[in-house]
Amino acid sequence: MAYRIDAEAGLPPAAPRFVADDEEDEGEDDFEGWSEGGQPTRALFVADTTVYPSPEAALAQAQADGCDVRALVRRLRLDALQVIRLINHVRRAKLTPADVAQLTGEEPFLRDDSELQPVPGYEDDGLLQLDLDDDADVESDPAEELALLRQAYQELRMQYAERVGVSSDDAQGKVVPSAPTGVDAHYFESYAGHDIHQTMIADSVRTLSYAQFILSPDNAHLLRGKTVMDVGCGSGILSLFCARAGAKQVLAIDASDVATRAEANVAQNGFAHVVRVFRGKIEELDTALQAYVGQVDFLVSEWMGYFLLYESMLPSVLYARDRYLRAGGTLAPSHCRMLMAAATDDGQGVLRERFRFWEDVYGFAMPSMTQGLVNDAATEEVEASAIVSHAATICELPLETLAARQPAFVSPFALECTRACPVYGLVAWFDTWFLPTPQVPSEALPACRVDPVQRSEVPALALRGNAVSDAPATERGETVSFTTSPFGQQTHWKQTVFLLKTPIDAQAGTRITGEIRVHPSEGNTRELDVEIHYDVDDPPRANEKRVKSRLVQLYSVR
Repeated sequence: MAYRIDAEAGLPPAAPRFVADDEEDEGEDDFEGWSEGGQPTRALFVADTTVYPSPEAALAQAQADGCDVRALVRRLRLDALQVIRLINHVRRAKLTPADVAQLTGEEPFLRDDSELQPVPGYEDDGLLQLDLDDDADVESDPAEELALLRQAYQELRMQYAERVGVSSDDAQGKVVPSAPTGVDAHYFESYAGHDIHQTMIADSVRTLSYAQFILSPDNAHLLRGKTVMDVGCGSGILSLFCARAGAKQVLAIDASDVATRAEANVAQNGFAHVVRVFRGKIEELDTALQAYVGQVDFLVSEWMGYFLLYESMLPSVLYARDRYLRAGGTLAPSHCRMLMAAATDDGQGVLRERFRFWEDVYGFAMPSMTQGLVNDAATEEVEASAIVSHAATICELPLETLAARQPAFVSPFALECTRACPVYGLVAWFDTWFLPTPQVPSEALPACRVDPVQRSEVPALALRGNAVSDAPATERGETVSFTTSPFGQQTHWKQTVFLLKTPIDAQAGTRITGEIRVHPSEGNTRELDVEIHYDVDDPPRANEKRVKSRLVQLYSVR
């Protein structure tokens, strides 16, 4: 059944009445204003002050200006009320034809009843009385219909081309997104394939922690019916979690070629009506995402790299926070903490083996192969038994208040060894929290969970296709956390190892004190330069005189 607005019902514009088709005959005379006749009509765009002899003439001028209103209504599948909201909003916000071409059908104003209130001076305008959404019911020439479809298709191509930053010529054929340049080129290319995404998704500590926070009935109030943004969406797994949790719309952002795969994954699982994929860096999508400034309720991202800060993706998340997240919105995750401890070569021997391997290579000594070995931080799985000191916090990252730039910090540390052993390196890791209310100071964070989330803790994972979780919302709020330390289940992040040029012959009670300095690399802003300045202070012995000397080592995280 089609519906139209009863213009003679005597209701205020913000509260229109719907009239069914079977009522038409009784009030036919009341709807003469809906005809496409000669009612004087003002232009759609306020920059044009012309009064046209009919609504059709005004539409023709809008088309000449680059805005085919009928094609737009068909493409966006707008109903009668949405058409009215559209026309009023175009005039009220003084949109241009270029602005209208960017519309997707997901804009908040299309569901805002305040937009049903006519713009002053346009109350009886002919465009508001055209029944544009009923065009599909009119019999048409198949050839003409095919031409219109082709036109709409080309319009979509043009819009997509503008969104991803390619030329209009590219838009006429195969759309090829513009390639990243500079230091970003290799970074985004590395995420184009499937291997890296399989590695991340297969990391159950990582993926199930996100799933638990997003799909928990205790957190349903954070997502159901809400607008979500996923920065660095990759394969789209987190966006799909959010759709399954009942999000109204999910804006999935990724600058790599994997965005096309994410879009296919979303469609394959029946969530194309919820999840929209945008190809590009979040900092370069201001125009495409203009309608969502300050409108996002839930901002999710898996931005963490090796040594937490490698890849320098965090500034993009913080940019999205400042521009799109509404006041009081939720960040997922909300807090991270970096820690460091001293380590020996127990267990797998990954620290010492880097050197010892070259001592005897099928009967040959190759010490030259260790040159520069300690200059690069290593990413290794370090066993818990190799940690021989208490852990020291070296950095707190409360994402809600963090400045929108790549963190750089200088942090003092003091590590006291728990037993006698050679210390071959310093090992770093990070802990992560998801809080339903991010306004929690770092010192008040609950203890980080060490045992990993189990799949059985997330019942919604049993759903398939486009099923949406309907578990009763409790609004209690559930905190989720995970660690990448040697004391928990190993993750794809592993641990970051800073090998010492000269091992420390530690005793129980030996203190390693100093400071760690971390900042983006000058040569590649996605990489990190690390300086570790340290002293070794053994427990005092009788009649012993000691001279302390500060040692300095430089590392690259790349």
